[in-house]
Amino acid sequence: MSQSKKSKTRYFSADFETTVYKGQTCTEVWAAACVELFTEQVEIFHSIEEQFNYFISLDCPIVAYYHNLKFDGNFWLYFLLVTKHFKQASRQLSDKLGDIEWLKKQDMPNNSFQYSISDMGQWYTILIKANNHFIEIRDSLKLLPFSVKKIGESFKTKHRKLEMEYTGVRYAGCEITEQEKEYIANDVLVVKEALEIMFEEGHQKLTIGSCCLDEFKKITNTTVKSTLNYDELFPDLTQIPLDKQYKYTTIDAYIRKSYKGGWCYLVEHKANQIITNGTTADVNSLYPSVMSSESGNYYPIGKPTFWQGNYIPDEAYKNNHYFFVRVKTRFYLKKDMLPFIQIKGNYLYKGTEALKSSDVYDPKTKQYYTYYTDLEGKQHDTRVEMTLTCTDYKLFREHYNVVEFEILDGCWFYTQIGIFDEYMEKYKQQKLMYTGALRELAKLFLNNLYGKMASSTDSSFKYAVIKDDGTIGFIPVVAHNKKAGYIPVGSAITSYARNFTIRAAQKNYHGVGKRGFIYADTDSIHCDLSPNEIQGITVHDKNFCCWKLESCWDKAIFTRQKTYIEHVTHENCEPIEHPYNNIKCAGMPQRCKDLFELSLNGTATEKDVHSEEEKEFLFDTDTGKPIIRTFSDFKVGLKVPSKLRPKRIIGGVLLVETSYEMR
Repeated sequence: MSQSKKSKTRYFSADFETTVYKGQTCTEVWAAACVELFTEQVEIFHSIEEQFNYFISLDCPIVAYYHNLKFDGNFWLYFLLVTKHFKQASRQLSDKLGDIEWLKKQDMPNNSFQYSISDMGQWYTILIKANNHFIEIRDSLKLLPFSVKKIGESFKTKHRKLEMEYTGVRYAGCEITEQEKEYIANDVLVVKEALEIMFEEGHQKLTIGSCCLDEFKKITNTTVKSTLNYDELFPDLTQIPLDKQYKYTTIDAYIRKSYKGGWCYLVEHKANQIITNGTTADVNSLYPSVMSSESGNYYPIGKPTFWQGNYIPDEAYKNNHYFFVRVKTRFYLKKDMLPFIQIKGNYLYKGTEALKSSDVYDPKTKQYYTYYTDLEGKQHDTRVEMTLTCTDYKLFREHYNVVEFEILDGCWFYTQIGIFDEYMEKYKQQKLMYTGALRELAKLFLNNLYGKMASSTDSSFKYAVIKDDGTIGFIPVVAHNKKAGYIPVGSAITSYARNFTIRAAQKNYHGVGKRGFIYADTDSIHCDLSPNEIQGITVHDKNFCCWKLESCWDKAIFTRQKTYIEHVTHENCEPIEHPYNNIKCAGMPQRCKDLFELSLNGTATEKDVHSEEEKEFLFDTDTGKPIIRTFSDFKVGLKVPSKLRPKRIIGGVLLVETSYEMR
């Protein structure tokens, strides 16, 4: 047996500090730090080479966690590929570009490496083999999805993140001051403490979602009161072929068309208006709520029974059954009903838009059309094909008028209630009973299981190449090697969740020109109503299937989905001493939000300015006085400086300052 198999794996929290200075065309690690879990001894090095040599010198398998591997990993890839000339542990399957697969771990030669970077740019691991030992670099952000600062605050760690000036003339081998050492050490110590808590609780999977699924499987196979184990309850539907008359090749592929995310909708006539005196209500743990038997929801299990034809069989409607149906129709929103149907993967529709009609809208004429002509000159009607859960199907018939409606086919499953109860109850009680780390862990485990039930086989990844300019680039590789989740449950969970939010919003929507529902985002509704005017929700600050009256505000503007400001005056119906602006804007970094907030208040001072661009944004160039903006400035076209954009250069990656622009 090799030494690597005999040796015990040692786990570390690690971090890089990299060069930042004006005009740089290359970058490097000027400080590296690591600390072994369950110790306090922080090792600090002057380069990535020193860090690598240290790991090799330990002569055992290493697992090192970096918080945000998407940044630090670029330095590792450059070091391995360009500096060390290590080979990528892969196999070219043909002459076709991107027809590549990774070698199995046991087949990796010395001085080679491989990595897991999804086609969407998510970094998971880098695996290095040298001196017959493995060094595995992992992303702790996938396990603990918070900033280092937030980890310290939420987990109540002994160490906390410090502040340091990043810009300056530094280089590999330069002197590291005592203040810099303290900053670097604290970063790895904060993450180390949180990882120790995860490890002590038995959670060492690569991602928080994987930890949740592993825990749920253990509970299902040992304690759930069922005669079926996990694999019998949730068989692999990607491996069950489907007759070609049902259009899709597998049961998984058929049902996956019904899978949608949360409901995010802004009432059109209330967009970009200053709205006064409203309330925001949030569901307590929306997904755990609908997964709990407290919701009364039944979930599909096992293998389905299919039917074909323009009907839904009586058996599919039975209380212990759950069905999925494929339909073809045109539809129109009923008067004073809220839209929620989305058509994805069709160039005729915006995939994120909740449609009022299936008819095709022409922005030039501002008209809807029941027919359209394709690029070949052929005319088509606007009937659309959709696969719906029975939950969505019922809501669809309530909210929309349908024309030329046809059921093509469908399938039904037997169901169970309470499948998730023991898992949910464990973490619900942990959340209620504890503060600090254990409470944060409970929230993670409550909220991250549902997504794994809907995971697909897609394992497409990026493969690194050295570009002509000496930087690292990537080519896409298509792969489908991942085990899928049980999509009937994944789709049903999100469908139940949408249903819960939409019905609450609908009860508070009273039509054009009337006060009521304004905006929803998955687990929240925002209304220009007082708390006692909101209808159709059960209010409780902790219980499942209930709503918490999160805040009251005296002024707000809702620009578009995930983009709004509320001036909060009350939290949990109680007045707060210092009202504040709750700024939400998808894609806008926190620094940009802080700058806009300063300009709303007109309170900016010279010490708030970090660059010339920030000074121009905050101060009038003629008078030198602070610029005062209003909520009405929070609209498409707004530009705020100090957004950091990653740019790959020689050595790794550099965060380049640019502006955020609301488009």
